[in-house]
Amino acid sequence: MDITSNFQNKYSNKWGVLLQQKVSRIKEFVTVKTDCSGKVVFHDQFGTLEFEEKTTRKGTTKVDDAPTDRRALHPKFFHKTIGYDEFDGTKLGDLDVPVSQTIEGLRFAAGRQMDKVMLDAFLGTCYTGENGTTAVTFPTAQTVAKNFVESGTAEDTGLTLAKLRRALQMFQENEAWNDDSAGMGDQLVMACSSAQMMNLLQTTEVTSRDFADVKALVEGKVDSFMGFKFLRSEYLPLTSGTRTCLAWVKSRALFGLWNDFKVKVSIRDDMEETLQIRAKFGCGATRLEEKGFVKVLCKQ
Repeated sequence: MDITSNFQNKYSNKWGVLLQQKVSRIKEFVTVKTDCSGKVVFHDQFGTLEFEEKTTRKGTTKVDDAPTDRRALHPKFFHKTIGYDEFDGTKLGDLDVPVSQTIEGLRFAAGRQMDKVMLDAFLGTCYTGENGTTAVTFPTAQTVAKNFVESGTAEDTGLTLAKLRRALQMFQENEAWNDDSAGMGDQLVMACSSAQMMNLLQTTEVTSRDFADVKALVEGKVDSFMGFKFLRSEYLPLTSGTRTCLAWVKSRALFGLWNDFKVKVSIRDDMEETLQIRAKFGCGATRLEEKGFVKVLCKQ
């Protein structure tokens, strides 16, 4: 037997973490309602009033009801439990039982799941009405087409300046965004995937120092442009080569927390002293008003 027969395998004594999205990228850019409770939370809204011209003298007074509406916030609850046997630590040798890594990983997963809940709600069916059961779908009128161009022949494209201008125009026409909005703490947000970020980086106006700040160039990303705060999300729907990007006004996007992320570490005597790490949270989201959202369809 030669020396090669005695070669040993060497293993690390620390846990590495695989690549993943580690925080909620969307939560900071929506309206958050904490301490929600019950099977549904209603957000009551007062509508728009319009004057009527007075055309008679001493006529009969017409009394109208105030225009009101409400949006229903329905919760979804999530949980995850990881267990380690009482002798796992012994068998791992130089490696510690990855308790802290497990808790950290559960926190990462919660942030990603919250983003999914928000995107599903903002792009999908929301609910209104007295009992919160009347479905409201995303209106076609609030969509920028995949082949939208400002002039010339329509052509399927990725994210273009023309599409951004059209989305901004729609917000302004709906009075969802105006010159006073930013001063009141509101914000325009655009969520898109990395592919759409690359579309913009290839656009002369965005990469030019005349149109984008130096930070965007140095870091190789677009942070803000044309009034939009850009968020990257790889959870936006991709169907048959069409990526659905989403723009919204922060005050029109509602996210509710029934139970914020919590972790409990315990010893399970009923499972031979298994170390149990269990995390849970409850949340829901809704559009408060369709005019505060615009879908932007992009080729990918």
